[in-house]
Amino acid sequence: MRRFLPLLSFVLLLSVLSAAQSSTRTEIFGGYSYINQDISLTYPFGNSGLNGWNASVTFAVKRNLGVVADFSGFYPSYSSGCGQACNDTARMHTLLVGPQVSINHGRWKPFARFLIGDTNMYTYNAGIDASTFTSNNSLTFGAGGGVDFNLTPRLAFRGQVDWLHNGFQTSDNQRTNEEIHNVVRFSPGLVFRF
Repeated sequence: MRRFLPLLSFVLLLSVLSAAQSSTRTEIFGGYSYINQDISLTYPFGNSGLNGWNASVTFAVKRNLGVVADFSGFYPSYSSGCGQACNDTARMHTLLVGPQVSINHGRWKPFARFLIGDTNMYTYNAGIDASTFTSNNSLTFGAGGGVDFNLTPRLAFRGQVDWLHNGFQTSDNQRTNEEIHNVVRFSPGLVFRF
């Protein structure tokens, strides 16, 4: 958690500065999230996608430019059917920040963004041949975008896709770097504007 404090302080500072410079709204997004690969290596028979959640706050700096703080969480688990001795579980959280540009076009608002931050992963592998990571934290960066469809002036539906890259390494080198470094994250949900 101590690694997140400087990043969170930076985001809060940017939000205060942007609120002083802009009369546009703050956007809060929340929704479902899916990543196409299990980077925790919880599933022993190849990569499987993971379900989780995604939330973000965007503070306007200018009319079409904002600073976004993005959070997500995934909680994979696998049991081979032999009781507690064979359960593998993991907990992954990301905290990313970066610039976001958008264009208003009627009820549609497409956007693009660049994100950088940290992914924290805790794995508990009860299996004998389980892979472990050399660190619980990894620098994570990526890019993505999406589109908001305005339902009302204060509420919109959002669909977004992000490519994320992490630097996790396994201590036993059971997986190649390419298999755990790059994921695609899909996140539909609602946007609330203030």
